[in-house]
Amino acid sequence: MVIYLVQHGQCFDKQTDPERSLTPEGRATILQIAKTASDTGISVSSIYHSGKLRALQTAELFSEQLRVSKIESIEGIAPLDCVENFVNHFEFPENSLIIGHLPFMESLTSFLITGNQQPTIVKFQNAGIVALDQNENNNWHIKWTILPAID
Repeated sequence: MVIYLVQHGQCFDKQTDPERSLTPEGRATILQIAKTASDTGISVSSIYHSGKLRALQTAELFSEQLRVSKIESIEGIAPLDCVENFVNHFEFPENSLIIGHLPFMESLTSFLITGNQQPTIVKFQNAGIVALDQNENNNWHIKWTILPAID
C-alpha cells in the first residue's frame, strides 16, 4: 500500500496574513510538484488535509493537477498533534495523499518507519511529496520523494 505525505505549500507569516494563506511562490511550487506527479502517472484516490487554510489550498491545487475529487478535512494532523494517536485511529486508504504541517509530518514518517517519532527520517520541504510504501509484513519504507529544491 502506498500513501503520499505532503507538507503544505509556502505561506505568508502570521503578521502579514493571520489566516496564513499560500504565497504566489507557494502556489507555483505546488503546481510544479503536482504536475510532475501527474506526469509520472501517480494515481491518488483521496486527499486529506488538516483544515487549516494553507493545507486546504494545497489540497485544492493538488486535486486540480491529479484530478482527485475527494478532498476531506481530518482531525489529528495539526502541527503538534499526537502522531501515535493519529496512527492508531486513522485507516490509511490506498493511494491517499495527506497534507499537513511540521513537525507532525516528519514525526509521522519517522513513527511509521521506525515506531519512534525521533530521529527525523526525512526532512520535508514545502509542497514536497514523500511516498511511503507498506509491505505485506506491515512495515513502512520510503519509496520515493519529489522535493522542490536540493539543499
